Amino acid sequence: MKISVIFEDTGVEEEHDFETKPRAGDLVTLTRDGKGEDYIVIIEPDPDHTHDDGRDGHPTKARVRPA
Repeated sequence: MKISVIFEDTGVEEEHDFETKPRAGDLVTLTRDGKGEDYIVIIEPDPDHTHDDGRDGHPTKARVRPA
């Protein structure tokens, strides 16, 4: 699933692929500028802001910081 990720250190928002919904505290590796870097999810996607399939749908945004 594609989720918009906001990077806390730069404020940049990018779309990334996730296999599962990221949760606060998860360590994720995201590829930026062709290089994989580790980030910690600090704010998980808001379940009230999902795609058309309602609260059980996949999330749209997450906030991360460098690990």
